[in-house]
Amino acid sequence: MIYKFIDNNGSEISVNSLESLQGLVDSDTINESTKVKAGLRGKWTTASEIEGLSFIKEEEIQNTPEPEEDIKSFITQSESSVPEEETKEVSKTKSQDDDEYEYVEEIVEEEVEVDEDSNEDKGDNSDYYTEKFNKQNEEEEESMGLNLPEAVKTCFKKYFDFKGRASRSEYWYFTLFILIGYAIGITLGLMAPVFFIINGVFFLLVIIPWVAVAARRLHDINKSGWFQIIPLPAGILEFIFAESRQETLEIIFLIIGLILYVYLIVLLCTAGDSKQNRFGKNPLKTKK
Repeated sequence: MIYKFIDNNGSEISVNSLESLQGLVDSDTINESTKVKAGLRGKWTTASEIEGLSFIKEEEIQNTPEPEEDIKSFITQSESSVPEEETKEVSKTKSQDDDEYEYVEEIVEEEVEVDEDSNEDKGDNSDYYTEKFNKQNEEEEESMGLNLPEAVKTCFKKYFDFKGRASRSEYWYFTLFILIGYAIGITLGLMAPVFFIINGVFFLLVIIPWVAVAARRLHDINKSGWFQIIPLPAGILEFIFAESRQETLEIIFLIIGLILYVYLIVLLCTAGDSKQNRFGKNPLKTKK
């Protein structure tokens, strides 16, 4: 599942899993009061409310036993605890002329190297993840289809538009809108016959944008919009033979018409070309 959070700069960042989010908690990028939401359509909440995230409390840190220090760590710690201080060593040197010893103070200066690259990398780390997650979020939003209200609005806006391309969500949501409206009209018509007339007017209003969006849907898979009438000739012949009472031919063309209609539904359910084709650009890529 995708999680989003808002960092200290106010940028909205996405991560792909709960493990990635826990990693940011462990690195102190996210604290308990950071705003986080689960999924693209989830509600914003604090990180402490997300199930599965664990935060280390101060009491646990205080009660954590300190590891035993070995000789190497003790030496490293002692050297790092006194950076850039002068240490004095007193050595004895024997005089060349006599047996007396002179005490010579040697001043040893220790140079402490500062790893500037690590600080720079640490500072740029947040910018790297911000850019990476924002780019991923943009790609996900670009590939997202339309919802029901957006599809209905788009189809009525392109009322007579038989060019261009339409995604599967645009066509099937508009088809669902027509079926719901038609079912409501029939139900109300059983209670009051006037609604049958209203239902007929509704069908006349939606038939043109429905045919137009079907043509654009076929364009999306690089097919001609005329493919939507391929079951029509078989249906006409089936009707003619039914009127002339030629049952054998009627059944044959009925079966042919059903096969062609199933083929048309398969085409309308097929995913569109991811790249530009002869009918235009990918409708999912042009959505903002």
